[in-house]
Amino acid sequence: MQENVLNPESGQSKKTDDEIDILEIVSILIAKWPILIAFVLVGMVAGFFVANYIRPAFSSDALLQVDQNGSSAGLALGDMGAMLDVASPADAEIQLIQSRRVLEVVVDAEHLSYDAIPVALLPRLLHQEGRVDVGYLHLPRTYDPKARWFLEASQDSSLADSSYQIVDPMGKVVLKGRVGDTYRIPLAGDTLAVLILNMMASPNEKFLLSEKDPRLALDALRKNLTVAEQGKKTGIIRMEIQHRYADRAAKILNTIADTYVRQNVEARSKEATKTLEFLEEQLPAVKAKLDSSEQILSSYRQEEGSIDLNGEARSALEKRMDLERHLLELQQKYQETTRLFKEDHPTVLALKKQQQQVRREMVKLVDETKDLPAKQQEILRLQGDVNVNSAIYTNMMNNIQQLRVVQAGEVGNARVVDRARIELTPVKPRKKVILLGFIAGGFAAGAVLIFLLRVLSNRGIRSSSEVERETGVSVYARIPETRQSKNLKKFTLVEQDSDDLACEALRTLRTSLEFSMMDSKVLLITGITQDAGKSFVAKNLSALFAMNGKKVLLVDVDFRASVLSHRGRKRGLSDYLLGKLPLEEALEHLNPQMDLLGAGSFSSSPSEMISSKAFESLIDEMKSKYDLIVIDSAPVLAVADALIASRYSDFVLIVVRYGHDSMEALREGLGQFDKANVKHKAIVFNRCVYENGHGYGYGYGYGYGNKYGYGKKKKKS
Repeated sequence: MQENVLNPESGQSKKTDDEIDILEIVSILIAKWPILIAFVLVGMVAGFFVANYIRPAFSSDALLQVDQNGSSAGLALGDMGAMLDVASPADAEIQLIQSRRVLEVVVDAEHLSYDAIPVALLPRLLHQEGRVDVGYLHLPRTYDPKARWFLEASQDSSLADSSYQIVDPMGKVVLKGRVGDTYRIPLAGDTLAVLILNMMASPNEKFLLSEKDPRLALDALRKNLTVAEQGKKTGIIRMEIQHRYADRAAKILNTIADTYVRQNVEARSKEATKTLEFLEEQLPAVKAKLDSSEQILSSYRQEEGSIDLNGEARSALEKRMDLERHLLELQQKYQETTRLFKEDHPTVLALKKQQQQVRREMVKLVDETKDLPAKQQEILRLQGDVNVNSAIYTNMMNNIQQLRVVQAGEVGNARVVDRARIELTPVKPRKKVILLGFIAGGFAAGAVLIFLLRVLSNRGIRSSSEVERETGVSVYARIPETRQSKNLKKFTLVEQDSDDLACEALRTLRTSLEFSMMDSKVLLITGITQDAGKSFVAKNLSALFAMNGKKVLLVDVDFRASVLSHRGRKRGLSDYLLGKLPLEEALEHLNPQMDLLGAGSFSSSPSEMISSKAFESLIDEMKSKYDLIVIDSAPVLAVADALIASRYSDFVLIVVRYGHDSMEALREGLGQFDKANVKHKAIVFNRCVYENGHGYGYGYGYGYGNKYGYGKKKKKS
């Protein structure tokens, strides 16, 4: 005989059983579907509760436009606009909108430091909560800051929206009032002050009053407010805010917009006032300079008479006026830029360079007019002075008029494009998303629990290749669990349902043993631990050999916990070995090709019975009558019966329960057979669960109890 001639799994995929792919994960979850369904239902209920418990929140938005190139007043001022308007990036305006200067006004105007929150659970779940708008609230500081003050609507349904009472932390009614009236009463060495602006409530509905520090209210408003530029460098700013009341969201946002625009106009009006004062101070000097230049020109004409300017002189005069005007513009821009940047800034340096270029052009123009007659040069100079001073004076007068408009507060560089409106649909809670999220969470929690239980309860061997690698012993087959044996009407599964997957695996095992055992006749089948299903393997394997034409004898030496003998026959092998019964009466003829020698009615001294000369003689005698003798023995780690029986065996088949027996137990069992000098042995995995959703299981009552021992009652199937 050769040991381990064939490994029926050698042609299978190299992937180990410890590797989990998607299909295996799905099949594991399907197999434990009740747990998943339970968790999904819990998640669904929790999601429904949370989705309805969250108070609705309405969102409102508004659009502002910021003129980044200057206000309308700045554009109207022409050349002087640069003195009043500097480009205002949207990022800077966003910071201004979110500044304390703006939001402090909004917190005060919209009474955001005060709140009244409904406390009833059922109305909250049904979204039928009342509403109270608080205009002013001051709670006595002598109480614990964490003390809870309540407002209760009137018991009378006709007055529930107009009459209320204030209950202190001790449960005492300290104030009864009406909506719209302001109350101030001395209480506990302090003052209780309250103004309720609006109330919509059911009779006896209770609200928790809260007074928040304005600084905290401002921080909460800033956190809830979203301000961002729409697009890139568009100057369009979008503001958005959320509130549990749609009208409050719109009103708060409109107050923010109005406050910002008003402060923007006031700031620009203040700037315009300062510039107007400066221009009005400079205007007399500019007017005097213009009058002086006109007087000088007039006196010169009277002294010299009429002087005609030729085409060259007129062209030079016009060019000089253009250069003077350009230089003035550059000087104004330079003065404004130096307010924002240092002297070494590229913009400042560029303006300096442009001014130098214009001055060079003016010097060049003077050189070009040297060839003109002296009188024409003089009249050209005087006329240019008059024209330049006149342009400056006229421009200044126009600027003063425009600045007076700005000063009146009618113009700014920001305006409201779209005011906030009251929305009809809340943006929160997103019930479908919450519900689906909780369902998914329940599914995930159930899956985690399934795999956790799988890891904790099934720490046994699963990998055939690992067993072969660690022990050097071949795994001949993997027999799946099957529910067929629950309703087993015949002695073996192969007789009742030969197409079962377990039967196919047993046929593979039979083929492997035929190659391995050759002419050997005695096969010992044992397990590592109890409940491995070694008797199931023994009787079905015997039946398959019998179906293949062999004369088979199945011998049950599991005296302590026999399964094969539970067929109404109480007498068997033990009775024969003790001389209580003839062999013919001990044998049970299952079919023409298969006989059974049951364990019998005696369970004491099983090791002595197996090691007796009578048993050895029986095996030798049966070898001449049967083609194959299959011995079903007790688990090797439980008692020594299997080791004793291995003396008479040609081949030992060790049944390992999939996912249950450990590698350490297997090594220990194999070590005992090695000490017994058993050379020909193989392993079979039994009760394999492929997690394909069918939920295979035995259910024929096989088991050993907690431990092996003398005097135990046999189990009934």
